[in-house]
Amino acid sequence: MTDSQASTIEGPAWHRVGPFDDAPDGTLHRVEVEGRAVCVGRVEGAWVAFDDTCTHEECPLSDGELDGRVIVCPCHGSEFDLRTGDVLTPPALDPLPIYDARVVDGALEVRLSPPPAAAEAVHEREDHVPEAVARSATVAGPSLEGLALDDIDLTDLDVWERRVPYDWLTLLRREAPLHWQPERDGRGFWVFTRYDDIVAVSKDFETYSSEVGGTSLQDLTPEEVEARKSMIDTDPPAHTRMRALVNKGFTPRVVNTYEERIRGIARGILAQAFRQDAFDWVEAVASEIPMWVFSEIMGLPVEDRRLIIELGDKILGNTDPEVVGEEYVVERALHDPELRKLPFSSPFSLDLIEYGRRLGEARRREPRDDITTRLVQAEVDGSQLGEHEFGLFFILLTTAGNETTRHTISLGLLDLLEHPDEAARLVADPSLAATAADEILRRAHPVHHFRRTATRDTTVHGRRIRAGDKVTMWYAAGNYDEEKFADPFRLDVGRTPNRHLTFGLGGPHFCLGAHLAKLEVKIWLEEMVPYLERIELAGAPTRLRSNFFNGIKRLPVRVRA
Repeated sequence: MTDSQASTIEGPAWHRVGPFDDAPDGTLHRVEVEGRAVCVGRVEGAWVAFDDTCTHEECPLSDGELDGRVIVCPCHGSEFDLRTGDVLTPPALDPLPIYDARVVDGALEVRLSPPPAAAEAVHEREDHVPEAVARSATVAGPSLEGLALDDIDLTDLDVWERRVPYDWLTLLRREAPLHWQPERDGRGFWVFTRYDDIVAVSKDFETYSSEVGGTSLQDLTPEEVEARKSMIDTDPPAHTRMRALVNKGFTPRVVNTYEERIRGIARGILAQAFRQDAFDWVEAVASEIPMWVFSEIMGLPVEDRRLIIELGDKILGNTDPEVVGEEYVVERALHDPELRKLPFSSPFSLDLIEYGRRLGEARRREPRDDITTRLVQAEVDGSQLGEHEFGLFFILLTTAGNETTRHTISLGLLDLLEHPDEAARLVADPSLAATAADEILRRAHPVHHFRRTATRDTTVHGRRIRAGDKVTMWYAAGNYDEEKFADPFRLDVGRTPNRHLTFGLGGPHFCLGAHLAKLEVKIWLEEMVPYLERIELAGAPTRLRSNFFNGIKRLPVRVRA
């Protein structure tokens, strides 16, 4: 809104908030107006005013960044259009209140505009799919014929090694949106499979905690949870403070500065791989692109990338005997009281912690412009991270920065090769790479589920969740919810809107590296266009034995002449 426009609008009283007459573009100030925290910002020579609190979480936008007429939240990178308040980039879901601003006699004035009448009506979200549309799918979902709820066992890893049981998840979503899953070696857990329920659980960290009980399905003591606790095992405000240590390194503005370097990495890796007649896509491409990128951001020696990949595989593949060996599968590790205190109950986490410790020492001696230096220099509550805390943070960033994007690129290629019409559509129009990236992220969902723990009794869908119960959110189900995605089982490289749950939409734990991961996938797709018509499957994929990670261990491909 321009100064001249603001002066013609009738409404509540104007409030003088300060001169700020010589402020440059990009300036942000927090002011109080009628008891409300308001942020005023200088954009293109004019002033804008808006709520200072991000609609996603209690986070001051006055500590954020102005990028043209876009405000970027400093806590999670949510982006809002300052002309309309609309959410441009999640995890925020709700629009940002925008207020009137003007300059009178050299002084800045703000008034709190009354909400438009439309805001008082029930607002239909842009990603809502009318029932009639949802039922007009052109690609049928999995067959549910003869399937009963009693047939479902989400803990049966042999099933997950063969396939993702979308038939089970679809039946649960339709007939048992809150389902109790018994465990052979555990207390059992609740299963949420509907999109809206998953978003609600993600948002409500006071009822569904990451800190109480941790985020893995294992039944751990409070002491064991504390010993292995990283940022993902905390709730606000502790989570907000820890995330702030590195968040500024992953904002959209910072991530976009990596674009040309990521493009060069992807182009070089693809060119090298396609010099061969046949190769394993996972080893040659999918694991290489994200690890090269992450090595640069973290400041890791690129010659160490295969070591980091191997350790990450063993830590996160702890339910697959082929990856870790029979001796270290988590079912056995949980009988060792010392291993239970380690991340993922994996002895290999000690190797990665030690690697991170040595790297941290090197950065303390010789700081660089990288995330590792930022971590070792950062303070939480007035103190720097201890060696153990730094090690846990390092494991989280290293594994999350490699494994999830790697599986997305692997599953993405498989999806395109199994849907040649959509691959041809992308080749014909490479500008679809951005929407194709989101669609592949929706369908790949590299993490099947995440756990929370109920902190108090509550009732959902007529069923009683008791304090202390384990609660799980199944992104593998929510990303195919017919009430949110038209024709959800169809690959559509031009799908829009596409507010998938892959990054944990709606809660404080929205993926720190979401913007980076999406950019990597988008660039990979753009650079893959010249090769898509030359590549074909040379065998069946080998899946990871896990109901947590949606992973592919091997994907043999062949290059056509």
